[in-house]
Amino acid sequence: MINGDKKFNNLLNEVKKYLAYLQFERNMSVNTTESYYHDLKYYIEYLYYDKEISCLSKAKSIIIKSYINHLCKYSYASNYSHSSINRKISSLKGFHKYLFINNKSKLNTTNLFQSVKQSRKIPMTLNHEEIINILSSININKANSLRDKSIISMLYSCGLRVSELLGLNLTNINLDEDVIRVLGKGKKERIVPIGSKAKDDLLKYLEQERPKLARKKDSKGYLFLSNRGNALSRKTTWNIVSNHSKKCYPNKNISPHTFRHSFASHLLEGGADLRIVQELLGHSSISTTQIYTHLDKTYLKEIHKQFHPRG
Repeated sequence: MINGDKKFNNLLNEVKKYLAYLQFERNMSVNTTESYYHDLKYYIEYLYYDKEISCLSKAKSIIIKSYINHLCKYSYASNYSHSSINRKISSLKGFHKYLFINNKSKLNTTNLFQSVKQSRKIPMTLNHEEIINILSSININKANSLRDKSIISMLYSCGLRVSELLGLNLTNINLDEDVIRVLGKGKKERIVPIGSKAKDDLLKYLEQERPKLARKKDSKGYLFLSNRGNALSRKTTWNIVSNHSKKCYPNKNISPHTFRHSFASHLLEGGADLRIVQELLGHSSISTTQIYTHLDKTYLKEIHKQFHPRG
């Protein structure tokens, strides 16, 4: 790609305007808009370099269909999941809807896009003993170990997404009430309880490690800090979780989201109402939460036997 190509950059500028609209008008997160940017940049490159189209109004339905076919073939060859393909199609659908509404294209693409059918995978979870083993394996005498333990403990205790954990500020923590204020997707705020064990881990970090890290640089009030005193990055957080988890379970691919999945599954196994779990997770649709209702059949039989009058 030639960076100085004015016509290409004009096309890309329309993408940037759309993303600005999503971020500031629709409250879409920075992480999501970055994903959309990569999806749509690839689309613009396809239009310009493969189809020699330099004006979005010339992107007719036949061109869009050919791109989706190209995308599916490329994704298949690259071993992309169906969910990744569907996100790219969703990015494209939203972009063309924006162009149509704003009179930048006369093409109404409402019925043009179809998602790729995908099987719904049951997320991997850890049992309570495995989580205890990971937390217990952390050597608290090593540098930043209290921070690392608190991170894993809060991911499980509060069911947080990585972005939510890293967005926590000191002002979001109310340890008198044992709750935290979380800013989720779409900047939707929710209150989540913090368990006693996670609270103890957090207090140790706040009292013994965070002050040392905060002195290195202006922390801007962020709860979890890096070695340099900055806000912790997503990559570092993933590495923290992965490194500590692999010490106990080297053959398992454990990520921060694994602890969120485990949080939800354990609540439901304990008898929590699905709507309550939805609220705690910050899901906008209960259909997203329902994936956690796929519980072990043995467990379901035990519950049925215990509580049904003819069990």
